[in-house]
Amino acid sequence: MTVIKPLTPNLRKEIIDGINAQRIELDTCQNTAYVSIQKISLETVEKLIRGLPDGYPIPLERRRN
Repeated sequence: MTVIKPLTPNLRKEIIDGINAQRIELDTCQNTAYVSIQKISLETVEKLIRGLPDGYPIPLERRRN
Protein backbone atom coordinates (compact mmCIF):
# COMPACT_ATOMS: atom_id res chain seq x y z
CA MET A 1 0.00 0.00 0.00
CA THR A 2 1.39 3.40 -1.00
CA VAL A 3 1.07 6.35 1.36
CA ILE A 4 2.04 9.95 0.62
CA LYS A 5 3.93 11.78 3.38
CA PRO A 6 5.39 15.27 3.36
CA LEU A 7 9.18 15.41 3.49
CA THR A 8 10.25 16.57 6.94
CA PRO A 9 13.78 16.87 8.34
CA ASN A 10 13.20 13.64 10.32
CA LEU A 11 11.93 11.73 7.26
CA ARG A 12 14.86 13.06 5.21
CA LYS A 13 17.27 11.79 7.90
CA GLU A 14 15.57 8.36 7.94
CA ILE A 15 15.85 8.07 4.15
CA ILE A 16 19.50 9.13 4.13
CA ASP A 17 20.27 6.74 7.00
CA GLY A 18 18.72 3.94 4.93
CA ILE A 19 20.83 4.93 1.94
CA ASN A 20 23.97 4.94 4.10
CA ALA A 21 23.10 1.49 5.47
CA GLN A 22 22.82 0.16 1.92
CA ARG A 23 26.13 1.80 1.01
CA ILE A 24 27.84 0.14 4.01
CA GLU A 25 26.42 -3.22 2.96
CA LEU A 26 27.66 -2.70 -0.61
CA ASP A 27 31.15 -1.92 0.72
CA THR A 28 31.36 -5.54 1.90
CA CYS A 29 30.71 -6.84 -1.63
CA GLN A 30 33.23 -7.46 -4.37
CA ASN A 31 33.57 -4.30 -6.45
CA THR A 32 31.87 -5.40 -9.66
CA ALA A 33 30.18 -3.23 -12.29
CA TYR A 34 26.79 -3.94 -10.69
CA VAL A 35 28.01 -2.85 -7.26
CA SER A 36 29.51 0.32 -8.73
CA ILE A 37 26.25 1.15 -10.53
CA GLN A 38 24.31 0.60 -7.30
CA LYS A 39 26.66 2.93 -5.38
CA ILE A 40 26.33 5.63 -8.04
CA SER A 41 22.53 5.34 -7.98
CA LEU A 42 22.47 5.61 -4.18
CA GLU A 43 24.61 8.76 -4.37
CA THR A 44 22.21 10.22 -6.95
CA VAL A 45 19.14 9.44 -4.85
CA GLU A 46 20.80 10.98 -1.78
CA LYS A 47 21.52 14.19 -3.71
CA LEU A 48 17.90 14.25 -4.89
CA ILE A 49 16.51 13.79 -1.37
CA ARG A 50 18.82 16.47 0.01
CA GLY A 51 17.70 18.86 -2.75
CA LEU A 52 13.95 18.47 -2.23
CA PRO A 53 12.21 21.17 -0.18
CA ASP A 54 10.53 20.43 3.14
CA GLY A 55 6.90 19.48 2.64
CA TYR A 56 7.52 17.77 -0.72
CA PRO A 57 5.12 14.81 -1.03
CA ILE A 58 7.02 11.50 -0.87
CA PRO A 59 5.31 8.22 -1.81
CA LEU A 60 6.20 5.47 0.67
CA GLU A 61 5.36 1.80 0.58
CA ARG A 62 3.76 0.59 3.79
CA ARG A 63 5.19 -2.79 4.77
CA ARG A 64 2.95 -5.57 5.93
CA ASN A 65 4.14 -7.24 9.11
